Amino acid sequence: MAMFPMRSIKVPIVMGVIAVPLTIAMLVGWILVVVRNPGFTQQVATHSWLVAAGVASCAVISTVLVLFSVFLSREIRESQRQERFIDSVTHELKSPLAALKLFVETLDRRDLDVQQRSKVYRMMLEDIDRLGAFIDDILQASRVGYGGGERAFEALSVAVMAERAADRVRERHGATAEQVRVQVEPADLVVVTDPTGLETVLRNLLDNAVKYSEDDVSVTLRAEPARKQRVRFEVQDKGIGIPPEHLKRVFERFYRVPSESVKRRRGTGLGLYVAATIVHNLGGRLQAASAGPGTGTTMRFELPARPRPPAP
Repeated sequence: MAMFPMRSIKVPIVMGVIAVPLTIAMLVGWILVVVRNPGFTQQVATHSWLVAAGVASCAVISTVLVLFSVFLSREIRESQRQERFIDSVTHELKSPLAALKLFVETLDRRDLDVQQRSKVYRMMLEDIDRLGAFIDDILQASRVGYGGGERAFEALSVAVMAERAADRVRERHGATAEQVRVQVEPADLVVVTDPTGLETVLRNLLDNAVKYSEDDVSVTLRAEPARKQRVRFEVQDKGIGIPPEHLKRVFERFYRVPSESVKRRRGTGLGLYVAATIVHNLGGRLQAASAGPGTGTTMRFELPARPRPPAP
């Protein structure tokens, strides 16, 4: 089951359809009681059951209306996030496609030497890789939204898995081993989990850390044993940071912190959602820590060193 299930607009609509007739019926009923029984107010004691029923009805209707407002506000926020997501998708697709078109037109020129053609080919490959990574994010978000399917657990070397994820992120961003470091203690640390899921989580967290860093990129991935036969993972950066009031919301689908430093960077609001949902499905919980803007961010989670027994 997904950590953040899809919400339907049918729920607030049905609640509203129920609440409105109940409210009208209650008002009409009380008006009729008062009109037909002028001495009703002096005989409250003999009609205590009716008073109790009225109080209960008011409580139920008030609760329904409050829940209706909450659900409706959530749906409105979800709709706004989806609109921002569509804008991001449009930008993410149009930019590399426009660049690829320009590169093809450039290659059509006959006056390019071998070195220039090689440079254009390399830039085209970078844009294609960027498009591929973007499509992977969309597909991963789609899969985890429906539970992620069956997972095959294996005994994994944490150091090997961490280096593999770090290498892919370094290659994507042109970062060095000094900028994206891996620290695993002890070096032979092992965890029994889903290899694809864990690599996806580590890659998304590292990618996010590099993307939201300034020019002096400094990202560290740490892994170490934790209590109760668990393994703790931590990705720390010295980037733009996260305001405290947004620390929990960054794991919501399509959510991006509404700040200029975030808007300047490409993104869809899916990376942390995918990572948090996979970690949840693997038996952990992803948490974010930051002292505020400009102070960097630390993402951490723990996974069982051994798989949980299957549910009966």
